[in-house]
Formats: sequence, structure tokens, C-alpha cells
Amino acid sequence: MSQEQVARVYAQALFDAAREADAVERVRRELDDVAAALAVSGPLRAVLADPQVETGAKARVLAEVTRGGQPLLVGALQLMLERGRFAAVPELQRAFAALAVVEEGVVEVEVVSAVGLTPEAEEKMVARLREATGRRVDLARRVDPSILGGLVIRIGDKIVDGSVKARISQLRRRLATAEVRGDVQ
Repeated sequence: MSQEQVARVYAQALFDAAREADAVERVRRELDDVAAALAVSGPLRAVLADPQVETGAKARVLAEVTRGGQPLLVGALQLMLERGRFAAVPELQRAFAALAVVEEGVVEVEVVSAVGLTPEAEEKMVARLREATGRRVDLARRVDPSILGGLVIRIGDKIVDGSVKARISQLRRRLATAEVRGDVQ
């Protein structure tokens, strides 16, 4: 099983338990903090990943890092450590956040444009997406001049490519496969 699959399994179990305990937001916030600490602290990552450091010592380090933390999260992290799955914590954090976003009724939308969008254009887009999905929209913006113009919108695993680059590519394919018509003799 890949780290991503492992993380999804742990994330789902942790999420279900946190929802039952009405602690989703706290677990999410604390898991974000743990993932951020791991991302910025090379020594912490090194100790927790080092196979030469005994598991008990790692557990004490983790207990210190998570002292006062939400018990469900602390237990899940300790379990991952004991089972040699601690390297999947960054994926766990992403998977848990994705589950929380769905639970909150929020849809994450990524919009790629050739130039930055005006606040008015963003507002209109968010309003249309909210109307279309019936959910609150969390908009992530990215500028990519290579698309030349138009927009590429990603909602979950669906992509709507309305970029000029995509349209030129479609036109090129049509022209390459088009039959020439006329009275050629």
C-alpha cells in the first residue's frame, strides 16, 4: 500500500472519530501544526524517521511535540509511529483537510489565467460557481502566461479548459484531419 493510500485510510478513520467527538476543526488545526513543524524542522523529521532511534524514544519526542493536543490526533500519530507509517503524516494532513472541506460544504476551485483576474471578475466567477455547485467556493488563483488567454478551471477532478492555448490546439487538430473540398480535377 502506498503512503498516499495509507494516509487516506488513517485520515478517514481519524476524521470519522473526530466528527463523532465534534472535534474536526481542532484536529484539523493541530494536524496542520504538526505537519508544519515537520516541514520546517529537519532535526525533528530526522529523529522521527531514523531507523536507528528506538521507537520508544521517538514516541517520547512525539509526545512532547503533541503535549496538550487533541487525544484522537495524538493517538493516531502515535499509532502511525508505532506501525512505521509516520512518514505519511504530510499526506494524512492533506487527506484530512480534504475530508473536512467536503464536510463543511466547501468546494475547492483552482482557476488558472494568463493574467491576474480583477476582483470584480473573481467575484462574478465565485458567484456563478456557488450557484452551479450549491456550495461555498474556496478559490485558488494561479497565473500561467503560457495559456495565452481564457481560463482553466479545476473543480475536484474535473477540468474545464477554456484557454486560448487549448483552443489553438483543437483548431490545429481539426485542420490536420480536415478533408479538402472543392472541384479539383
